[in-house]
Amino acid sequence: MALDLQKISGLPISFDLKSLKLEFQGDFPFIKKSERSLDELRPYLKNPEAKNGPDPVYYVWRYVHLKNDDKKIKTHNLRYDITLIPPGKVDGEFVKTAGHYHLPYPEIFEILYGRAYFLIQSFDNNPENIKSVLLIEAGSGEKLLIPAGYGHNVINVFNEPLLTANWVSDKAVYDYESYKNNHGASYYFLDNGNLIDIVKNPNYDSVPEIKKIRAKKDPLPLYSLINNLDELRFLNYPEEFEGEWRNW
Repeated sequence: MALDLQKISGLPISFDLKSLKLEFQGDFPFIKKSERSLDELRPYLKNPEAKNGPDPVYYVWRYVHLKNDDKKIKTHNLRYDITLIPPGKVDGEFVKTAGHYHLPYPEIFEILYGRAYFLIQSFDNNPENIKSVLLIEAGSGEKLLIPAGYGHNVINVFNEPLLTANWVSDKAVYDYESYKNNHGASYYFLDNGNLIDIVKNPNYDSVPEIKKIRAKKDPLPLYSLINNLDELRFLNYPEEFEGEWRNW
C-alpha cells in the first residue's frame, strides 16, 4: 500500500508501507541517500555487543527539494531532509538515531508519518554533566524546534514506521562525539513487554529527570516555507532571534 505524502509534506512523494520505500515522483535534482548500519550504530547503543536487530537501522535522504527550488534553497544556505526509522529493537532497546549536538545552529522538524520521541539534552561546560533533558512526543503533522547548542536523538517506540522531515542550515556541523563516548543519549528506551522502560544512561556523570512536553500541531507542511524562506532565517542566524524563534 502506497501512501501519498503530498498533502502532509508539500512534495510529490509516496511511501510504501509494506516495502518501506520512498518514491520521489516529481522533478528532483540530486538527493543524497545514506543508511545507518547496525555496526555503525553500536557505539551509541546500551549494549554495543548486541547481535540481534534491524540492519540497516534507519535511512536518511538529504537535499530533498524540487528542481525549481534548487537555486532558492542554495541561496539561503538551507537543506531539507527526510529520515525513516522502521520499527524494531536492538537487544531490547528501541531503534533510534545515533544522536548529535548542533553547534551553533538550530533545526526544525515535522512528522510525516508515525509517532516519535525526541530526546533533547543540553549541558553547561562539560558534556558529561547534562543540565536539562526534554522528551517531546510528536505525531503526524506536528512540529518542534531543536535549539542551537542542544543535542538530540529520535526514538521509535511504536510498532509502525516513522518518517520525519527537517529544515536545517547547510552550514550546520554535527558533533557526535559525546553521544558516541557515552554509548548514546542520557536515557535509554527499553522494551518491557507492553511497557516502555526509560532508564538513565550510567555513562554520564550526572543526568537530571526528564521534562515531558508535546509538539505543536500545524496544518502547513514545513516545505511550504519554500515560498517564504525568510521565515527560516533563524536557522542560519539564531543570534538575531534569541527569545523569539524558540516559540516554534
